[in-house]
Amino acid sequence: MGVKKFINGVIDSLKIESFELKGKKKSLKTLLCKLKKRRVEVLKELKKEDDEKKRAALKEEYELVSIHIKNGKEKLNELKKS
Repeated sequence: MGVKKFINGVIDSLKIESFELKGKKKSLKTLLCKLKKRRVEVLKELKKEDDEKKRAALKEEYELVSIHIKNGKEKLNELKKS
């Protein structure tokens, strides 16, 4: 999967707003920053939430964001090497 497809997929799946594609490296760095902020927000909500259904949904979102961060870091490292 290419970098642009990865970025577009993450933006679509997590419904990230106000994101502008620039250069590949800069876009990935910006996306990773937003994903890290999102992960922190989800973790805070997860600690506060008492409802089991909402907790399960938040856990799933946390795992998804974490996976996207991991994949994004790998893509960024590939771009830095080339």
